[in-house]
Amino acid sequence: MKKSNLRKIIISGNPVTRGRRYGEKAKPLIDKSVGRYQKAFREAAGVNWKKALDFSRTFVKRIKEYDETLLEEMKGMAKGSGRALEEILTINLRTEILFGLKKLAAQEGCTSFCALSEITREGNTILGQNWDYKPFAAEAMLLLQVDQDTGPDILTLVEAGQLARMGMNSAGLGICNNYIECEADGMNMDKGIPTTLIRRRALNHGTYREIIGTITHTPRSFSGNYLVATAEGEGDATDIEATPETVYYLFPKDGLIVHSNHFKGAGPGYVGSIRLGVENSVYRDRRLETLLRREIWKIGSEEIMQSLKDHFGHPYSVCRHVDENKPWHDQWQTNASVIMDLTAQVMWIAPGPPCEYEYQRFTFEAED
Repeated sequence: MKKSNLRKIIISGNPVTRGRRYGEKAKPLIDKSVGRYQKAFREAAGVNWKKALDFSRTFVKRIKEYDETLLEEMKGMAKGSGRALEEILTINLRTEILFGLKKLAAQEGCTSFCALSEITREGNTILGQNWDYKPFAAEAMLLLQVDQDTGPDILTLVEAGQLARMGMNSAGLGICNNYIECEADGMNMDKGIPTTLIRRRALNHGTYREIIGTITHTPRSFSGNYLVATAEGEGDATDIEATPETVYYLFPKDGLIVHSNHFKGAGPGYVGSIRLGVENSVYRDRRLETLLRREIWKIGSEEIMQSLKDHFGHPYSVCRHVDENKPWHDQWQTNASVIMDLTAQVMWIAPGPPCEYEYQRFTFEAED
C-alpha cells in the first residue's frame, strides 16, 4: 500500500485574509490546477483559456449577490497566489465550462453513503464517498481547514483553488456531492450558482435545517446530488437530487443510504439524460449498500474502508480505475476515498484508489 502524503492547510481571519493565506500556502498546487484545466478545457471541450476566463467573469455579479464573502475569499486567493480572479473562478466553474459551454458526455462517478448511529459499532454517524474524476485533478488535491470567527470551522477536500468539495464542519454537519445529469441542465445559465459555492455555503452553516435549505433554494444551472448528514441526536441524513427545476429527497432506510450517479427520487425508471456512466452507476450504489449491510451493527471506519475498495465491475467499480482504452481526458479513477465520522469529528482520506493507498487520519487540530 502506498503511504498517504496529502497536505492539509489551515486558513483563518476575515474572508480576504483567509483567501490570501490559502493562495500563499497553496500557490504551487493552484498553478498546477490552472495548467491542467487549460489543457483539459482545450482538448476535452475545445474551449480555449481566454473563452473560459471571459465566461467566468459573467459570474462575478451573481456570486457577489449570492454571498459576497465567498467572492472576497476568492479575491484574496487570487492575490495570495499571484493569479487573476478569473482564473480562480474558472477552477470553481469547471462543471459549468465543461458541460455548459460544451455539452460533453460526462462519465463522472462517485459513490456516497451515510450510516446512522443505529447501525454503527460506536453509535456514531458516518458519512463518506469515493470521489471519481479525472486523474490529473488528484495532482492538485489538498485538505483545506477553514477556521472561522463566525460560523463553524470546516474541513473540506478540494482541488487547489476551489472553495469546497466533500467535507464536514465542527457543528457535526457533513456533505458529499455526486454528479447527476438531466435534460434541464444548462438552463438558468444567467442565474445559476456554481456547485462549489453551494457546497461551501452549506458547510458555513451550523444547523441541519440551514444546510438543507441552502441546497434546496439556491438557483442552479446544473444538476447535482447532495448527500448531507448531521450528528445531532441520533443522527440523520437527507439525499437531495437537485436539478435546475426541482429537487427530489431520499432518506435512509434501516439506518443506511447510498447514492451514485443516477436519479432515483422520481421512481425506479431511469430519469435524466441518457449518457455514458449510467450503466455502472445503477450497480455501484447497490453494491456498496450490500457490502455495508453485511457489517450492520458493527460498522466502523475499518469495515467501510474495506467496502470502498470493492472491484465488482472493475474498472467501473466502487473503487474506480482507469480504462486504458480511453484517451487521457476521458479517463477516470477514484481520486480520493473519504470517510467522515461526524460524531467523533474525524476524517480519513486515501488520496487515490483505496485499494492502493493507505487512509490518513485528520481532525480539526491545528497541525499544518
